[in-house]
Amino acid sequence: MKGRRSTKKTSVAAADDNCLIDAVFSWSLEDILNDNFFKDKVGKIPESFGSVGQYFGSYVIPLLEETRTELCSGMETISRAPIANVVALKSRKSSKTKLYDVMVDNWQNTSSNRGKEAYKTFPGDILILADTKPETTSDLLWMGRMWTFVSIISIQKNKSEIGTMLKVKASKDIQVDDMWKKSLFLIFLANVTPNKRIWHSLHMSKNLKIIKEVLCTDPGVEQNCELGCMQRVGIQKEKFGPRLLSGLNDSQVKAVSACLSKMHCDHKCSVELIWGPPGTGKTKTVSIILFNLLKMKCRTLVCAPTNVAITEVAYRVLKLVKESFEADSGRDTMSCPLGDILLLGNKERLKVGGEIEEIYMDYHVKMLRECFGRFTGWKHQFASMSAFLEDCVSQYHRFLENELKKNKKKKKKKKVKGNGNEAEKKESMNKTDGSKWKNKSFLEFVRERFKCSATALKKCLSVCLSHIPGNYISGNNLRNMISLGSLLASFEALLLQDNVNSEEVEELFSHSVIEDLSQSIMDEKYQKLHKKRSECHSVLNVLQNSFHELDFPRSVSRRSLEKFCLKKASLIFCTASGSYKLHSAKMEPFKFLVIDEAAQLKECESAIPLQLPGIQHAILIGDESQLPAMVKSNVSDKAGFGRSLFERSNVWSYSFINISGGKEEYDNVSHSPRNTVEVSVVMNILQNLYKAWIGSKKKLSIGVVSPYSGQVVAIQRKLGHKYENRDSFSVKVKSVDGFQGGEEDIIIISTVRSNNDGSIGFLSKPQRVNVALTRARHCLWILGNERTLTRSNSVWGTLIGDAKYRQCFFNAEEDKDLRRSIVAATSYVEYSKVRENVLLMNFYL
Repeated sequence: MKGRRSTKKTSVAAADDNCLIDAVFSWSLEDILNDNFFKDKVGKIPESFGSVGQYFGSYVIPLLEETRTELCSGMETISRAPIANVVALKSRKSSKTKLYDVMVDNWQNTSSNRGKEAYKTFPGDILILADTKPETTSDLLWMGRMWTFVSIISIQKNKSEIGTMLKVKASKDIQVDDMWKKSLFLIFLANVTPNKRIWHSLHMSKNLKIIKEVLCTDPGVEQNCELGCMQRVGIQKEKFGPRLLSGLNDSQVKAVSACLSKMHCDHKCSVELIWGPPGTGKTKTVSIILFNLLKMKCRTLVCAPTNVAITEVAYRVLKLVKESFEADSGRDTMSCPLGDILLLGNKERLKVGGEIEEIYMDYHVKMLRECFGRFTGWKHQFASMSAFLEDCVSQYHRFLENELKKNKKKKKKKKVKGNGNEAEKKESMNKTDGSKWKNKSFLEFVRERFKCSATALKKCLSVCLSHIPGNYISGNNLRNMISLGSLLASFEALLLQDNVNSEEVEELFSHSVIEDLSQSIMDEKYQKLHKKRSECHSVLNVLQNSFHELDFPRSVSRRSLEKFCLKKASLIFCTASGSYKLHSAKMEPFKFLVIDEAAQLKECESAIPLQLPGIQHAILIGDESQLPAMVKSNVSDKAGFGRSLFERSNVWSYSFINISGGKEEYDNVSHSPRNTVEVSVVMNILQNLYKAWIGSKKKLSIGVVSPYSGQVVAIQRKLGHKYENRDSFSVKVKSVDGFQGGEEDIIIISTVRSNNDGSIGFLSKPQRVNVALTRARHCLWILGNERTLTRSNSVWGTLIGDAKYRQCFFNAEEDKDLRRSIVAATSYVEYSKVRENVLLMNFYL
């Protein structure tokens, strides 16, 4: 490790490396501090992509720039950064990997770089190991200074509890012997774990079904499954709907139904959007969706950008589960089955409290350790109760023998102790005389022993019911567990009756537990007691045999129990970044991915959970008008690095209305083409929208866009002043250039061109197409001639093919409503179909 300036430079080729840390370690200090280092390499992230490789590759350099900016920010505040003295430094055996063990003492400046949260070391922290306490970054460049970047790989427990032992990877070879000639320090710069996870997600190329659906790079075979799926979800609505769907408005119910219909769709992937501004019930809607998916035993991963967001949606679902359980069973929520719900993440950062602790991984592990433990688990409790029911008389006599032996030993000790003074002897004798041993009756013994065993067994059953995933426990086992709890309570009540006799009870328990005593002359109360005893024993044996056949973990180690929880849980909550760990977990594949607050999550970060095995359907909930994801680098921000997948999917939810009967016309002034049939279509669409909007009390802005000035003028003339002076309903008609930089809720594009040879002029320019397609906040209609546009050998052929694939392609002549007015104006029902089940939260209600 030498104190000279690094001359290494990072090229774009670094993007092909498998580890972000290797790229970071290739940078010099000057590189990190250079705000223009990646400026010429970061390109604008495109609106559309030709392949998955291009899609992932477009985020690599912006991610590197964002990482550089985060490290630069740490460098600028280095004098206030968390710092610790190095008390031990040792090289690992494999010197090729530059791995070292570093022990540090207490950290100082622990709250300077992380706001109110005190600094704690985490894997992924990037630090500087140096022989000085730098006040500025230039202090590291003095002649003779020794320093290097290090990344924390793991944090090891230190038995001596003195300091913290860290396993680190260094950017340079460290001459350990030379380093100990001076004092050493570790200085924190930044944690790049989220960026590392994004980096790996951009290079892993695992499950790409959803990615391809979003990018439309693999259209596949067009299939219509909507009717069959909706019919099948109707059955689920009958099963879960009446109470759960009460309190939802029509648009929320439609959103729930549309999302649940995908449960039965296995041949086609889908991305559904639930959009709505704050206060419109998005969280309530998604909670109902998740609750139903849980009931349907559908493996679902729920993600959010932040710990706060994921704990909020987890709390809402947990509350719904408990309320439903209490209403359906009438039982206390202490035994509510929660093993199918799992919350993952760092406990401190999640701020796990009493409200959601029951579903947190660590709590599940703690309770399952008790459930499967050697002396606390079901095996021990089942065997203990079974032995008691079968042979409590013999247990009683062994108890008496042991008590007698203990009493004799006590008397012997007191006799030996009689060597003290007279006062002590007298006191000892008085104690001996006053503590004469008395036999405990059989009834007393049975009552105490049963209560002790039953309490432990019922607690074990409660833990099993609450924390073992439902897939492990069949319906019969569930019923038997509930039945056993009830039988034990009934048996205890009979045992505690005042009118039972100890000798008669002992006589009763001397008979075999399976013996038929119905013909005996025994009193009725003892007959009932024996019957309950037999029933308890029978159900217990059935459960015991069934549990032995289940694939329960053999070990109660943390790792084993975590694998058990992940393997079968139906509903797993974690941040999008935290879902990275699930890629290495052995478990059944997911089917659904639900991302809450999706508009605040970087699109490239969404790629982490989207690539998990098995995911076929994604549901994105959010509002792109709220705060976007935070991007520290201005260069990356301008490139679109902070754009969300929600925003992209919202833009690409468009429909194509084919108008084959249109005709190009040219005016005598500008010689710009117009299409009067498409003008009529636009007017009909506006009329239908206005009818649907009346009474909604919501603001609605509509933009009509055309690349040709002749068409713009024709539409403006036809429109006149019809929708003016309506503050909440506005219509703007402009050219593509006129709309650049602007947005409206709904955009209608009139492409105008209609000819046989596919001539579309400057309409073929991708830049103009991109501007036109990205002006809509929520909904986009494209009007045009399919034959003309597909023959143009331009991007329009791909767009029309995509509309067909998503079943958002409509022929005006084939629709009875459109045919009547010759136009492709959609009705409100068709409008809903265009949005592909995107919830507009009462927008038009």
